[in-house]
Amino acid sequence: MRYLLILLLTTSMWAQDHHFKAARKEVTWTMTYQLPEGDVMKLLPKNNKKLIVNEGEFTGRGVKFNCTCKEGSWYFEQAFDLQFEITLVEGGYSVTVSDITFEGEGENNANNRLENYVLRIGQSVFHTTKKNITNLICLDAYLENVFKVPGASVVK
Repeated sequence: MRYLLILLLTTSMWAQDHHFKAARKEVTWTMTYQLPEGDVMKLLPKNNKKLIVNEGEFTGRGVKFNCTCKEGSWYFEQAFDLQFEITLVEGGYSVTVSDITFEGEGENNANNRLENYVLRIGQSVFHTTKKNITNLICLDAYLENVFKVPGASVVK
């Protein structure tokens, strides 16, 4: 029982170093930005050409991103795609990213999902290795910049 408590406390302490969450064996990333004025859905694709916004919706996808984490694992050398959803909040916007999938050798990238690298097999629990924590923190910083439009600031 004591070991379980220590594990839970340790996991919750480092989980606060990034904005990733695991639920139902899926990983999502959420960040909220303050934006005094501007149409975020028009600003996003202008700010980053790899973001494709679904016309008339608050959703979209990102294609062929390359995370430049020098300390990251081998899979950071692969381009990746993602899905995103924008929620307008008072004075800004919140972004939720899901379905991060790295490119692979074959046509089916189902095995190259972020979950397969950062979660324990069959669980909604992040690996607690130093390398995994480094990967998540690095990817967190990368995504923060991808979705930050001019004039926006991160809500801490």
